Amino acid sequence: MKIGIDIGGSHIGIGLVTEEGKIISKEEKYITETVNIEEKIEKFIIEKVTQIPDYKNIELIGIAVPGTVSDNKIIKAVNLGIENYELANRLEEKLHIKVKLRNDAKCSALAEQKYGELAGFENSVFLCIGTGIGGAVIYNGKLLEAKGVPGFEFSHTIIQKNGKLCNCGKRGCFEVYASLKRFKEEVSNEFNLNTMDGEKIREFILQNAQDIRLRYMLNNYIQDLSIGISNIINIFEPEAICLGGSFAEYKDIFYEPLKRTLLDGNLLFNKRDDIILKLAKLKNDAGIIGATI
Repeated sequence: MKIGIDIGGSHIGIGLVTEEGKIISKEEKYITETVNIEEKIEKFIIEKVTQIPDYKNIELIGIAVPGTVSDNKIIKAVNLGIENYELANRLEEKLHIKVKLRNDAKCSALAEQKYGELAGFENSVFLCIGTGIGGAVIYNGKLLEAKGVPGFEFSHTIIQKNGKLCNCGKRGCFEVYASLKRFKEEVSNEFNLNTMDGEKIREFILQNAQDIRLRYMLNNYIQDLSIGISNIINIFEPEAICLGGSFAEYKDIFYEPLKRTLLDGNLLFNKRDDIILKLAKLKNDAGIIGATI
């Protein structure tokens, strides 16, 4: 048995995972503040792990991290304000269990490749669209990785010269325009919804689909998302693209317009008659499962 942990930009999920990739128990905690965030993450993990009967017999703790990981250390996670955090070493010292860190999008990609929508494809791309935008590439059946750092930071490619300021310190990053969190913030602020609850915002969009302001915002979001994804397609020419994170919950709003814009929007260098665009089967469990692979 293994423990999988997914540290997201706004929550932590922890699950007990079988050798077959099944989660048999899971708990989540939402991150509502960033003061002493490292301490809160560590405390939550230790508390939940030590509540498991015979936890010292756990084979591995795998942790999916939203940022750059190197030498089993979190180098930076910009959406959490974390830098140079030796979480693995600290947990190993206190729990006496092997701990492995990996970028969260890479974990989710591995899970979808083994158990989900990317099974059977040799060359594919996974994008986790939520608080930020995480990315991973499967090439010839294997996760494509850079040396030293995870790489493939699609979220911080520039799609707008001198654009909006990103948490990473650059301007015009893909995730500033296409993360679902940013989109929900803009809708909530524009229509005074006073909420960031994804389900409430989704229902508002569906109920007000003909509102001119809302249609303009939806169109802009799809255009920006399409630009970023088309750049990735033009570089890697994947057989399939899988979209995960909270974006997968908005299929009835975004899926068809996104696919249509990619095919008809004069964005692809090599034109296609169709694009295999998948929505993550494992949804928010992908990071937990993939962290144990």
